Amino acid sequence: MTDYKSEVTRNEFIHDHDLVMEKVDTAEALHMMELSEEEQILAVKLRRKIDRLIMPLVVLVYLMNYIDR
Repeated sequence: MTDYKSEVTRNEFIHDHDLVMEKVDTAEALHMMELSEEEQILAVKLRRKIDRLIMPLVVLVYLMNYIDR
């Protein structure tokens, strides 16, 4: 396997399709993008967990901004 990092110059980017050795057809790529039912449930749980962590901080910053005026 070729070391792709050594081939990248300063203005180039590595894309996913550069790292895939075999061609993937469109139907297979669309299938890979879809989440299973189990993954969708996990995504919802993760989003709620992140919201519970971030939202109090956002409210606190908003209140501090209001008080500062």
